[in-house]
Amino acid sequence: MKKLTSERVMYFVGGLPTAFAVALIAFAAATLSARATPQMAKDTGQPCMMCHTTPPALNAYGQKYKNGQKK
Repeated sequence: MKKLTSERVMYFVGGLPTAFAVALIAFAAATLSARATPQMAKDTGQPCMMCHTTPPALNAYGQKYKNGQKK
């Protein structure tokens, strides 16, 4: 087993901000994939829950709307 030195501790702790930044960027990128907006609900006259059961996932109606089969 390797001896735990202050240099090793600082190397590990120094990597935490980088790991946090990468996780934050990944989270932000994942949230950008949603295309629907509250404006879409206003334009169609339907509530958001018409197409979304658990946003951003589409339910069957929302998937049909997305595919252009509006009814």
